[in-house]
Amino acid sequence: MSRVGIKICGLTRAEDVAALENLGVDFAGFIFAPSSPRFLAPENAAELLPLLPRGIRRVGVFLDADPETVRVLSRRLHLDFLQFHGSESPAYCRGFGLPFFKAFRVRGPLDPDRMKAYRAEAVLLDAYHRGVPGGTGETFDWSLAQEAGTAGIRVVLAGGLNPQNVAAAVRTVRPWAVDVSSGVELSPGIKDPRKLREFVRRIRETENF
Repeated sequence: MSRVGIKICGLTRAEDVAALENLGVDFAGFIFAPSSPRFLAPENAAELLPLLPRGIRRVGVFLDADPETVRVLSRRLHLDFLQFHGSESPAYCRGFGLPFFKAFRVRGPLDPDRMKAYRAEAVLLDAYHRGVPGGTGETFDWSLAQEAGTAGIRVVLAGGLNPQNVAAAVRTVRPWAVDVSSGVELSPGIKDPRKLREFVRRIRETENF
């Protein structure tokens, strides 16, 4: 199995950013959607992101944000990737000159043509929960994510992943990357270093089979 990318999302504290040192994760997600319990105010982000260990790419997560807000934060925080969790159009997502992930909340059969129209770096598949755009801790039918991969779509698998189930998820879906937030937390926005280490370990062990 090829190497699976790992994204730790919803970071809000310096100690959690520091805990990513030497873990071998690829992406760190910072949420700029005010409705999220893991919302990071821009002024706090300006202090936090420079602490990110070298080599980990900065992902700014947005939800139907004003384009100027995305542009300003992208420049100010030197974001490497954008992630869009709302009803953003393909043209909107491609309008910032940065690679991006487009999130889709899964509650039934997927539309590969619609996903491909975004020309995203990868499509992030998350569990659908009415009124909640992500971070619910709920899983979905992984066979649907399998189908997306079969259709030639790069999949970032999200939704209810944790140290206990991530190995099975990786074996089943064989995603391009995985995304975790609540599954490695003590409470929203507060990461657990032990869970972080165990999450990464389970993935890397799975790759060796």
